[in-house]
Formats: sequence, C-alpha cells, structure tokens
Amino acid sequence: MDILKGNIKSIYFKYLIAAFGGTLIPCIYSVVDVAMVGKYHGPSGPAALAVFAPLWNIIYGLGLLAGIGGSVLFSTMRGSDEKNVRRSNEIFTASLFLGIYIFLRILT
Repeated sequence: MDILKGNIKSIYFKYLIAAFGGTLIPCIYSVVDVAMVGKYHGPSGPAALAVFAPLWNIIYGLGLLAGIGGSVLFSTMRGSDEKNVRRSNEIFTASLFLGIYIFLRILT
C-alpha cells in the first residue's frame, strides 16, 4: 500500500477498519473474561474485575503514554537526519525506562 500515490479514500477506509478491529478485540476479551470469571468464581469474581478495571485502565494508559510518545519522538529523530541516530537511541532508552519506572511505581 503506497500512502503517497494510492487512492486516499480507500487507504483511509483500510486504516479505519484496522483501527476499529484493534479496539473491538479488547472489548470482546473483556466480556468473555467477565463471563468466565463469573461462571467459575461466582458473583464476587465479576465484582472484583469491575473494581480493578479503572485501575487497569490507568496503568494501560500510562504505558501507552510512554510507548506512543516515545515512538513519535524516536521516529521523528530517526527520520530527520543520519546525525540524529544517537539522539533517537537516547529517546528510545528514556521512553523504555519511563515505562519501567511507571510500572515499578504502581507495583510498589
């Protein structure tokens, strides 16, 4: 798929379908997860999942913050010039350590 020379409308809809499919799978997984936990652990299982879901969304969002933000900066530096390879590697390392730091702060 050539983004620069292809048909913009068809490329847009391909990306739209891919994005919709990517957000639909976690929703289906959550419903099936709650159903299985409810079946085997009774009513307290889905209640525990409902209590933990907002915390999980915060953890997941912070991970996305470090990962996506770092990848944008990394790709911008890497694509701008050959001299910025060292700087792009520093950005990658910083975003990786930020994700690990956030994980460890939430874990402890």
